[in-house]
Amino acid sequence: MTSLNFNLPLYLILFILLPCHSKAEIIIEEIQPLKFPSIIKNLGSSTIVLVNWKGGIGKATNSDFFDHIYHAGKYKIYSDTEKNITINITSINNNSGIKLKSFKVRYKNKTYKSFPTSALKNPGTKGATIKIGAKMVANKNTTPGSKQPQYLIQIDEL
Repeated sequence: MTSLNFNLPLYLILFILLPCHSKAEIIIEEIQPLKFPSIIKNLGSSTIVLVNWKGGIGKATNSDFFDHIYHAGKYKIYSDTEKNITINITSINNNSGIKLKSFKVRYKNKTYKSFPTSALKNPGTKGATIKIGAKMVANKNTTPGSKQPQYLIQIDEL
């Protein structure tokens, strides 16, 4: 029988055990994530589904649906400072053959479509809502089945 022995210095153990207190400057609260409908894959070409920031299906969509359950992503963001913010959103590409692209973010009555987008007005302690839409593209070789494309929202203060 082999055993593993980890000899950590005492100061490292104390650092791990003692709680660290820090004040976050930006808080992102998920109200609902971006959701695409279940679709029927196109056999000869890429399958495209566009859910816009309003929660509707866009004209780029070229597939039939199994269900009509879809909606825009909706988040509330807060800050404890007055600094301008930058919003960045990217696809994580966690499913082979599927990409999220053409993100659109609605923030403070303006729509943004290139990221990162900088020098935006701070949401403050009362917060502000952002809505997200995107185009999902599944290439023609993507295997059928349940897919859950993911994205990353990053908000920084300048």
